[in-house]
Amino acid sequence: MTLLFIYGTLMPGLRLEAEMHGAGFVGTAQVPGRLVDVGRFPGLLLDLSTGDGQVTGEVYEVDDAQLARLDVVEGMVRGDRDASQYWREAVSVLSGPLQGQPVQTYVYNRPVDACAPIPHGDYRRYIREVGRES
Repeated sequence: MTLLFIYGTLMPGLRLEAEMHGAGFVGTAQVPGRLVDVGRFPGLLLDLSTGDGQVTGEVYEVDDAQLARLDVVEGMVRGDRDASQYWREAVSVLSGPLQGQPVQTYVYNRPVDACAPIPHGDYRRYIREVGRES
């Protein structure tokens, strides 16, 4: 089983929530990084050298088969980071029931020059603020 941090359209009530059916909810959490608006979904960016920013989301326990399906949903091509839209990486939880624990998450792997920042790092709050359905 893998602990997976999700922060966008995979969360309950959002567009891709069905992809998480069967996963075990562990709790809410925050991880280091920042969010950008990539269009119909957010992208998490890691710059752990600065220590700036945190992203709000949820941690789930997923099995290997579900993780493989999620890799496809997220456009991750195993073994080929350059071809991947998102890349799965380990980060440490900043808060919540798993504080200090490593979890996997999908990091956006494309240029973000034209992407709007989501300064507070909370995608659900952001889509309410901009009036977008997800």
